Amino acid sequence: MITTFDEDNLAEHGATCAEIKEVFESDLSFTVDLEPSKRGYDRMMVIGWTYKGRILEVGVELIEVGDREHIFHAMDAGKQYRREFERRLGHGDQVKQDEQ
Repeated sequence: MITTFDEDNLAEHGATCAEIKEVFESDLSFTVDLEPSKRGYDRMMVIGWTYKGRILEVGVELIEVGDREHIFHAMDAGKQYRREFERRLGHGDQVKQDEQ
């Protein structure tokens, strides 16, 4: 499968291709299905952390033509995704402290 990236979005949010790869390779990452794109392709959000402990949300569009995945979004996880990630790790109390 070929992977393409929205380079502008990555640059805007300070995410790197290496960090995205780390999120995809992590056993602790999880996936949330999103509404299909305007073009009708399946989309999902992958939430996970990098080796440096950064929790990212990575938006992926699965494009059937050419068998490729397009990374359209990557940034530090928002509260909702971060909270769910911490809950799955059993660190829910840490999220509450961080929000205070």
